[in-house]
Amino acid sequence: MSVRAVNFLRPTEVPRIGWWLLAAGLLSLGAVTWCDQRWTAERQVAEQALQQRAEALRVAQRPVVPPPPSASDRRLLQARAELQRPWMASLRAIESATVDPVYLLGLSFEPSTGSIKLEAEAPSFEHALAFTQVLADGVTLSTASLASHEQLADQTALRPVVRFTVLTRWNMR
Repeated sequence: MSVRAVNFLRPTEVPRIGWWLLAAGLLSLGAVTWCDQRWTAERQVAEQALQQRAEALRVAQRPVVPPPPSASDRRLLQARAELQRPWMASLRAIESATVDPVYLLGLSFEPSTGSIKLEAEAPSFEHALAFTQVLADGVTLSTASLASHEQLADQTALRPVVRFTVLTRWNMR
């Protein structure tokens, strides 16, 4: 064995190519780590943008529910509905149709449906039918119908009297 081959006092030197390979490996590892972090961040940004677009699409497709009206809004809507009802025109039509010998005994309105119930009295059934036909003028009140009638004897005049009920509806214009 030669002396030069075995030297216990001085450590052997690592070849320079090993150091270069170690440095290149470390640089490569750093570059790969940096690229991975960058690509992960870009992927997360793209996924967030996709989720935001999907959420915006869901919000856009969701039906818009208006907030419930406040108390003042409800009062305003109720007043507007009352103003649109033909109260005065209906009362004028009833007043103009009610002529002697027909006497109006009772009147009741159902505003939600627009129906009017009239209770009247006439000396004969023919007068009751004539009142019903005159009442349905077609402009203010729609067709009127004779709902019921009853033949009574008037105690004061001792003559027969017909009490009848007429149902009609007002026309909404």
